[in-house]
Formats: sequence, C-alpha cells, structure tokens
Amino acid sequence: MLVNLALNHEVLVERPASPASVLERVQLEETALLLNPSAVSSGVTQVRVSDFGSSHLKYNASSPDELALVNGARFLGVTYLGRDSSNNNLMKISVKGEERTYELLNIIQFSSARKRMTSVLRETGTGRILVMCKGADSVLLPLLANTAAPRVRQLTARTVDCMNSFAREGLRTLLIVEKTLSQDEYESWNAEFTDAMNSILDREAKVERCAQLLERDFELVGSTGLEDKLQDGVADTVEMIRRAGVKLWVLTGDKTETAVNIGYASSLLDDKMN
Repeated sequence: MLVNLALNHEVLVERPASPASVLERVQLEETALLLNPSAVSSGVTQVRVSDFGSSHLKYNASSPDELALVNGARFLGVTYLGRDSSNNNLMKISVKGEERTYELLNIIQFSSARKRMTSVLRETGTGRILVMCKGADSVLLPLLANTAAPRVRQLTARTVDCMNSFAREGLRTLLIVEKTLSQDEYESWNAEFTDAMNSILDREAKVERCAQLLERDFELVGSTGLEDKLQDGVADTVEMIRRAGVKLWVLTGDKTETAVNIGYASSLLDDKMN
C-alpha cells in the first residue's frame, strides 16, 4: 500500500543536493523513524504533515491530499525521491533505505466524474507491470476481483468499517487498490489507449472506454483517512451569515458521514436541524 501511495501521484520534489546525498539523508531519516515504533499503534497510523517541516527533501503538489499521502508514506518508511534527471519517466523511491526505480508508463487522471486516479508502472528490477489506483470507495469497491471469496469479503468488510469510522471523524477517505498485468495484456491495452489519446473526435469518450477496460479486477490493498482542517474563523463566519438570514448550501463529493461531521464543525449544521 505504501509503495502505491509513494508512486501514484503527481507530486514534485525539490532537490537541494545531489541525488546521492538526498538518498543518504533519507536513509538516516528512515532509520530514525524505525527506532520510534510508537509512531504505529492499534493498526491505524496517524501522520502529521508538520512532522516533515525540517526535512531536507521537500514536496510540492497542487493537491494537499496528495501531498499528505506522499508524506504519510514517507513517515512510514517509503520515501518518494522524485523523477530521474535524465529520464523523467523514471520514478525513484526508497523503501527503508533500499532504492527502487519504476518506469511510469501511463497516467489516467483524476476527475470529479471518475473519482479515481490510475498509474501504470513497470518495476525496473523485475519487469512487473503494476496498475495502481486510488479513489472513492463507492467507485472502486465494484471494481474489485474475486468479491465472492471469503477472504476478500472479510477484508473488504473490515476496510469499509475503517472508512466509515474515518468518515464519522470528518476525515476524507480513499480506497487504495492495484493489480498486475502481463506484457501482452499491457501492449494490447496500451495500443488502444494511445489511439484514444491521439484521437481528435470523441477523445474523452474513447479514453474513458480504455480506462474501464483497465480499471477492473483490482486487489484491495488499503484505505486512508485525511483530516481536512477548516481555516480559522470559518465556523464563526458561517454562523454570523446564517443569523443574518442568508441561506447556505454546500456541494460535496465526500461520504455522507464526512459531510455531516464537517457541517457541524463549520456551524453549517446544528442540533436544531432535522
């Protein structure tokens, strides 16, 4: 799961030093984390992005969620080192001090309609082709493979319970899934995907069809919950606006439990409402 979080994103890395010295610093940092086992407890790990404020390796991302997930994976020992300077398609990570390289083959972007993001990567050491995906549970649960198997049913039920618990606490949830492809399977799919990306007519529909062909029969690997903290003064401001007689509506794609929790935290909802 942590490798998935460290690779399936569009986060950029600021490099203050040479790649070798960056890896050396990362190895020292990971060693310090391993010597602090109290960071992990009860099967659920809480990670604060502020824990990385003094780190030598800094990330930039347009999405604060992606930034938090990459930092979370780093906190637990899987560090994203960035793209190779000579080949931008090569992504490097450090797994407890061991450097690994993956070739980024394809990305299918997240959108409000898709509610998921998928990356296709080749592990350079083994040649394995991995399809890594993260997104809303409502979208990804129906795309899991072998859902009738007892072990899969049990794991799925436990994961859904965790996600519902996260949502009741007001956390933004994501499901993490992946699968492997054979070389023949990838080449067949990639040929159609390349044609779709180069198409002038109905390009979006063709790309979506290719996405549906790829994004199925996944294996469930985990879930995440992210705290989306309100800015200072939001609750007081919303309450003042409501007292002035202004009606407010909020459009959200979050789970119902998350939306309700944030509604109370922001004073958009109160106990007098049905």
